[in-house]
Amino acid sequence: MKLNKNLKIGITGSKGFIGGHIVAGLENQGVKLSFFDLPKNNLLKPNPNLLKKFILRNDIIIHAAAINRGMDIEVIAGSVVATYNLISAMEKCGSKAKLIFLSSIQAETETLYGKSKRLAEIMLEDFSNRIKSPVSIFRLTNIFGEWGKPFYNSVIATFCHQVAKGEKLNVNPNDKKIKFLYVGDFVKIIIKELTLERKNNFYLKTISSSNEISIPDLANLIESFKKNKFKAKNKFYKDLYKTYLSYQYKSV
Repeated sequence: MKLNKNLKIGITGSKGFIGGHIVAGLENQGVKLSFFDLPKNNLLKPNPNLLKKFILRNDIIIHAAAINRGMDIEVIAGSVVATYNLISAMEKCGSKAKLIFLSSIQAETETLYGKSKRLAEIMLEDFSNRIKSPVSIFRLTNIFGEWGKPFYNSVIATFCHQVAKGEKLNVNPNDKKIKFLYVGDFVKIIIKELTLERKNNFYLKTISSSNEISIPDLANLIESFKKNKFKAKNKFYKDLYKTYLSYQYKSV
């Protein structure tokens, strides 16, 4: 679908894995983009005037900034403090911009990262209900794709990086199947969301997929890419192969 080129969209975390893919998808749409990112702009300690200008110039804000791993206080701040600072500034300057927040399926768990995401969701729901502002939250399930950060974003990123470099994989022998979501498919969901007017101001949805594979099978599949023994059985396999190629080129 094509977006109105006059649509003004602000993005936090635009230099991250998911944020970068969203930016690439929106640049193809020709819309007006602006960013609030490190190193110039820090949502943990924002310049009030710069944050206000960022908020007021946009019709929609996609909040993708986060810290997945690090010290406990860093992980909590990356979700909770950053989100609080953003919505507090939006409320102070009277913004009714639609806010799209990227959460995680981990919000349903008791992990520290999950709890921080869940608290951010609660704050956003309160913000939406209190000032009648549109907020959409997407809980993402094991997202993967080109140029993810190894040992950080996804086991797929880690395996692709290691296989491309000829390193030995450390594989969990558990045969339980895990669902993985391709980042390109999620970008399409985001683009569609930009123009939707929902019945209720607050919306929360878990975004999953039918792509299921065990970790041992995933490791064997990615290793087959290196050996040129890959057969494209379905779209999931093709998306995995595209992901692997992005690491193969990096390793040259």
